[in-house]
Amino acid sequence: MNENTRMNRNQTYSPDVEFITENNVELKKRLDSCKKKKYHKEFITMETFLSNPWTNIDDKYKAIVQLPKFLKHMSALTGMIVVKKQEGTITGSGFIHKIRKVSGSGCPCHTCLLNKEPKKQVYAILTVTTVLHTFDKKWDVALESGVFSENWEPKNTTVRLFYDTDDEAQETFIYGYNLLETDKEINIHSDWCSVECVTHDMKLVEELEAKLDKYMELQGEIYRKSKELRLNDLVIIIGHPHGGPKMISVGKHKQFRVEILKEVRNYQQWCRYKYDNITCCGNSGSPIFILGQPLCGFGYWFGHPHNHSKGLHEKAKGGCSSVGVEHIVI
Repeated sequence: MNENTRMNRNQTYSPDVEFITENNVELKKRLDSCKKKKYHKEFITMETFLSNPWTNIDDKYKAIVQLPKFLKHMSALTGMIVVKKQEGTITGSGFIHKIRKVSGSGCPCHTCLLNKEPKKQVYAILTVTTVLHTFDKKWDVALESGVFSENWEPKNTTVRLFYDTDDEAQETFIYGYNLLETDKEINIHSDWCSVECVTHDMKLVEELEAKLDKYMELQGEIYRKSKELRLNDLVIIIGHPHGGPKMISVGKHKQFRVEILKEVRNYQQWCRYKYDNITCCGNSGSPIFILGQPLCGFGYWFGHPHNHSKGLHEKAKGGCSSVGVEHIVI
């Protein structure tokens, strides 16, 4: 029995999207009726994280002193994706991994096009990495073909930022305008895509740019430190379980930590991870931090990291990631 077969044996996964009411009034009811409720205590609220950033993290990782600040920036760049459909409102999670300022051209967002705003404006495009099935109800078909089965409507997608507590009075949104393709490969379920969003709030853009720059800087420092300490089994997921406030989940790789799907170019490979973190509906698309992961790029199509894809079915905890791209370390 090969390694990939052993990884998949007796494991049933299902997408971690959440259906909510328009005003999200049933959040408590969804939490109480969740089949994984007994594991909810393993989620770390942002309030708990700020008071003790090492909550649920083993003492051996405290030598990686950059980790708390890194996770703080990772959290700030994580948002709740909200997709309105005929059958209801769907939520998932996503991560801002690229920011591009634009000036001297017409804003492509739905509101500006509808209101016929002046052509020359200053705005920014924020690329949010997530998973395909958040947008496509026929996610299994889309994964096989790499093609969306629905006509995606930009006006129906928003990303809510800084939704960290139940009593958030201020809501910050960026607005979808372009859905990018997933990685296409027949017989490989990649379940990864990006949505480009627009905002005119340049103060917000500058704040996010600074956080993204620092995130990437700390990511490199942590990778080098993990190699020095020979630590590589920590997995941290940040997202919006049940369409509620942001939560952090700490876990480890499964026994066989990575599933190699194919070599895509010299010394690079498509791969997928499995882990024992608690995830719930709404975590689809959550960014995943994998300690010691040899990323081959960041913010670029050919070097994207992993996002959470599916959770173990019913009452078990654990999940698997979307496809990601890594260096082959020899």
